[in-house]
Amino acid sequence: MTALKRLQVPQLPEMPPASRKDLLGVSHAPGRPPMSNCSAWKWLKNLGFEVRQVLPEHWVVTHSRTSPELHFYSNSELSQFAAHRAHHYAETFTREKS
Repeated sequence: MTALKRLQVPQLPEMPPASRKDLLGVSHAPGRPPMSNCSAWKWLKNLGFEVRQVLPEHWVVTHSRTSPELHFYSNSELSQFAAHRAHHYAETFTREKS
């Protein structure tokens, strides 16, 4: 399997654009998360994020050494971000560093 194939997110339904109240796009999806927690962690790591679980239902996600810290309070929120918005934020954080 090529590196590009490993970094491709699974086929997901279209997400509406982020709103001012939900910039990370974590509250749109009804039902179950689009990917497992393990898959979300791997996907985020491949994009350059660091994921720390600080409490049973609280994760802090950062990208390299840049701010901000992103806080997620459920498996569903974490997987929604990983599946739908993480690649956009990873590109933004990478551009800001250079």
